[in-house]
Amino acid sequence: MTFISGKNTGSRIIRYMSVMLVLCFFCGMLTACKNKHFQKKKIDAPEMARIVVDALQDSSDKEELFNRIPDEQKDGMTFSEFYEYISVLQKMMPGGSRVSSFQIIMGEEKDRLLQKMIFDETHEYADLVRSCIPVQVQVNGFRVSGMPIVIYLQTKTDGTVYLNRSWAKNCMELYSFSAHYFEAYANENLTDVISLLSYTQVKEPLPGSRDILKEKAREMIRFYSHNVKSTYDDYEIVSVDASHLVYLQPSVLDSQLQTNRRTVRFRSNEEGVISVIDPIESELKTADLYLYYNGRRTVRVGEHAAPSQLESLFGKPLTVSCGPVVEKALSGDPEDGLRNILIRYPGFTITVYGVYHDVEDWDGTYTRFRIWDSEKAGIGTDLQVTKTSWDVLNRYPFADEAGYELGVSIDGEKYQLQIGLDRENPNSDGSIPIDTLILQKAG
Repeated sequence: MTFISGKNTGSRIIRYMSVMLVLCFFCGMLTACKNKHFQKKKIDAPEMARIVVDALQDSSDKEELFNRIPDEQKDGMTFSEFYEYISVLQKMMPGGSRVSSFQIIMGEEKDRLLQKMIFDETHEYADLVRSCIPVQVQVNGFRVSGMPIVIYLQTKTDGTVYLNRSWAKNCMELYSFSAHYFEAYANENLTDVISLLSYTQVKEPLPGSRDILKEKAREMIRFYSHNVKSTYDDYEIVSVDASHLVYLQPSVLDSQLQTNRRTVRFRSNEEGVISVIDPIESELKTADLYLYYNGRRTVRVGEHAAPSQLESLFGKPLTVSCGPVVEKALSGDPEDGLRNILIRYPGFTITVYGVYHDVEDWDGTYTRFRIWDSEKAGIGTDLQVTKTSWDVLNRYPFADEAGYELGVSIDGEKYQLQIGLDRENPNSDGSIPIDTLILQKAG
């Protein structure tokens, strides 16, 4: 058995108490720090912009950058949401490009940018938009649109800059929807395209006819497969914010087979309802430049006109009249001046631009056919005032997007067809009766 002297025991107790006091002191400090949650210092707009811009670089450590943002300036955003949001913003950058610099936009330019977003029918986001700080990002790659890349930070009522979670999620949802939208056309998936038609923003309500919806879908697929020469990877995201995502399709053939650029827009309202602005023009077919009578093709707008021709086709007109001289003749003789000549038949009129001497002595060019009450006269084989808006859409699936006005240019001459609808007396199936047809040479 070993005995410890009293002296040694006392010194050991003193040393033990000293150690315990030191430990208690440090534990108190740790507890105090813990109670303060190691709060990070709030960051300002330039620092927040620097973090987001740095995250745009593929090689950057996005999680480390995300962790540098204080919780109160994340608005509950998780790292996975931050990562996905940055991924959407990166899609504005040309492939292989890198950020060279950034600039916080202030003053009149900031006001102009934000006001434009509000004017673009984003009134439900007006307060959020006004809280934004635009940041212009310069990259070393080429943007087809020539537009700068702009990202947006938000500010709280006390001026604290932060990343609004709702703003970021809306950007992500718009992008996700757009990817699905373009994929449906790339795959020529008729069922998907028909379902997506309900999201398109058009001037007229979508028809209830399944057959017409199929025609619209087929025409959209045809347009994307034949006219849009850019692949989805070639599309440029011009801009993205909580309510708008704008794409530029850099190579699209028009009706004259000329290559142009084309814009497709995706919108989201405050309820998260997405709509697509992807207009396609229905060009007037050359077969519909003719006035038909009793199912037979007769005269063509823009062609030479003479009294004997009309009488042989339609019989004697009800009346023939003329307006004042529009162009004086080089001879100086008023009777040789050019004027509009109106030839009236039951339910339709024909306008000729030319020289008028009397009801049986005139000569000129057919410039306008107007039909309002005739079962015999029509434009082309399918358009008559006895038919409806759905008959128009079967022939021109996107006439509704153009307000039922169709046009075409041939050899430098422009022609236009205006289809008037009796909207006050719709049919039981939802179609609208045609009440007038006006085919004319424009300009």
